[in-house]
Amino acid sequence: MVDTYLNLEGPRAEAPVAVPVRSTNWWSLAVGLIAAVGIWVAPTRPLFVASWVLLFAWACVRAGRGGRGKAAKFPVLPVLAGLLTTGLALWGTPSQPFAALGAAVAGGVMPFHLWLEGLRRRLKHTEFLLLLLCQPGVVWLHRFVEGNPTLLHGGLGNVLLVLFVVSALLQSGLGLVRREPARAIIAITLSQSCLLMAGAFSGHVGWQAARMLLIATVAGSLVLLSVVGLARDAYGIERLAPDNGLADVAPDLHRLFLAMGWFFVGLPGGIAFFAEDLLFHALLEESTAATLGFLFASGLNAIVFYRVYAGLFCGTARLELREARTPRTASRRRRVVLLTVVTALVILGGIAPTLFV
Repeated sequence: MVDTYLNLEGPRAEAPVAVPVRSTNWWSLAVGLIAAVGIWVAPTRPLFVASWVLLFAWACVRAGRGGRGKAAKFPVLPVLAGLLTTGLALWGTPSQPFAALGAAVAGGVMPFHLWLEGLRRRLKHTEFLLLLLCQPGVVWLHRFVEGNPTLLHGGLGNVLLVLFVVSALLQSGLGLVRREPARAIIAITLSQSCLLMAGAFSGHVGWQAARMLLIATVAGSLVLLSVVGLARDAYGIERLAPDNGLADVAPDLHRLFLAMGWFFVGLPGGIAFFAEDLLFHALLEESTAATLGFLFASGLNAIVFYRVYAGLFCGTARLELREARTPRTASRRRRVVLLTVVTALVILGGIAPTLFV
């Protein structure tokens, strides 16, 4: 009955074959990391624009390259998104319609989320994770809205608030039908990102909620997607199935995924719980419809997480997985320790949320 509810039944997966760990292009990641840090900490507009251009140039060049069965392809939508947002960033103080357009594109309001989807399909797992963690839409709002709070107050600002909540609902819905664990987690990460963008349009309390939810979203997506990547590389699991049963096979990954997952979707004890409480009250003052949408999206995100958790870790593991003796390398142990530290910081945020505001 549980399997039917989770929609995990289907053709039995073939014997799992561990996926060779893909070589990491450290130079590429270093360039992306420099750009991601730059857009957050650049003290002046010219440095911010330079970092923004570098981020999009890096992502588009990496996405356009071929290799591993993918032909070289010009990334049209990411290039257009980069050109549009760069042009608006060069504009000193864009008018409200253009500021709203920039926020919608950078933040990934549907259908502008397609440039992110295009990059997801082309970038390596670690490269897209870096792009996801730097949250370009939040940076855009931080740079161009927080410094001028009246820029998108009322009017188009309220429209964008509702559109971000609607986009969060749609992303949550996509997560319900994804059979690949990474795509399902990415869907609820983008949903959480849309919710925190909605909070940024909801006054001072909304900004506080957005900052706290940003920490929870970045930390949660880092841990969950890293665990999914480890499960793929070590056990060859690419899709959800009722007989993956990794809880017994990989208890270290099971503990991490379960703990961070529930805190990620707002279970009491993590910083996301306080962020979503603040966000609820901020949205309630702006729009009843947006508040109801937020509650529904949060509930759907929890269901998507449980569905992914059940499809990866619950049930009895297949014979091939039970007999697998995948060595726990020093690299894996280091990554598990690092992800455990990140999870502990999220719990610390739940105990003392004022430390992160």
